[in-house]
Amino acid sequence: MAMRTAYLGRQPIFNAQIKPVAYELLYRSGAVGSADQNDTRASANVLINAFLEMGVQRVVGKAKAFIHVTPEILDDELLRLFDPSQLVLELMPDIDFDDAFLETVDRLRALGYGICVDDLLIHEGTVPLLERAHFVKVDIRSVPADELAGHVAALRQYPAALVAEKVETHEQFAQCQELGFDLYLGYFFAKPKLVAGRAMAEDRLSVMHLLATLHNPNSDLSDVQTIIQRSVSLSYRLLRYVNSAAFYLTREINSIAQATVMLGQRRIRDMATLMALTGMDDKPQELTRTALARARLCSQLAPVGRGNADIGFTVGLFSALDALLDKPLEQLLDGMPLSEEVRRALLEHHGPFGQILAVTIALEQGDYDSPLLDALEPKPSERAYLEAADWASEAVAEMLAA
Repeated sequence: MAMRTAYLGRQPIFNAQIKPVAYELLYRSGAVGSADQNDTRASANVLINAFLEMGVQRVVGKAKAFIHVTPEILDDELLRLFDPSQLVLELMPDIDFDDAFLETVDRLRALGYGICVDDLLIHEGTVPLLERAHFVKVDIRSVPADELAGHVAALRQYPAALVAEKVETHEQFAQCQELGFDLYLGYFFAKPKLVAGRAMAEDRLSVMHLLATLHNPNSDLSDVQTIIQRSVSLSYRLLRYVNSAAFYLTREINSIAQATVMLGQRRIRDMATLMALTGMDDKPQELTRTALARARLCSQLAPVGRGNADIGFTVGLFSALDALLDKPLEQLLDGMPLSEEVRRALLEHHGPFGQILAVTIALEQGDYDSPLLDALEPKPSERAYLEAADWASEAVAEMLAA
């Protein structure tokens, strides 16, 4: 199955009136809530699951999402993929705060990302980061009770909101309120809740092939489009991402060609790098061949007109999503604001693209006498599908050899 279940831990962050105003998102590798990846892979997984797979609106609504990040992710500027208005970047206390790192923090602040410092002790080396932080988390269990007031007073020299972390009893909450903490997090309020959702599993071969092409100075955007079009899951993620709220589009993007032109190679490279960091599963080759053959033939049968071949390719490719994810196609498409024309083509075989999809499936099933074929001019032949299937097999073999 080219599908998996994505998991997140989600713990609410409360204000002084005990109303949830944000959520900390935590890496979880499975339903038992384990967390066995290294920090960079964990950060990448949380970002992908929250923003690209499940959808941030489903996970945190309109609240902010606090996510631990590592210098590797910050240095690669991968965060440009995500909406800065909802993302708070939690920096761990063992990070090396050199000038280059502080420049990165300044750039991210200017872009609108929130900056949170996690359990940072005050000394000369940490002052530059404290001056830049929007939030500072204080693990109240790590500070002796008789020293907590002094620690809070020292932190109040800086403009950041103070977050009391690991609050486990009513007495601790009362003490933190008296000291004037702004936000609260801990088991006294709520334990992390496991959030799960179906996600597309990506194969390493496609991702690595894409990354190699993106880093090749002799490659161009058409090479990138070709690789993405040959991967159902890369195509699905790319279109879902480009149609997300982060882009504020006034119209839907319905083809890989449109999406790649809009994003450009750098942003696609960022997305591919983040997916490579998470580690992916191999896909069933036969289902991929089927999806690619449909895409190829739908592209060839598409009505004459600018961009129609690309839209036909997308319709054919996504027509196999339900088989790949073992989930109703309508439910999968709900997460993608495609045009009504494309949605109806996929779900109802309606309109010109729906018609060519129905013809393609008839040929795939060997129904060469179907009356559907007579409606197209020229009438497609058995040979047309066989050529598309051969092309799909060659495309898969090419990926495997790459």
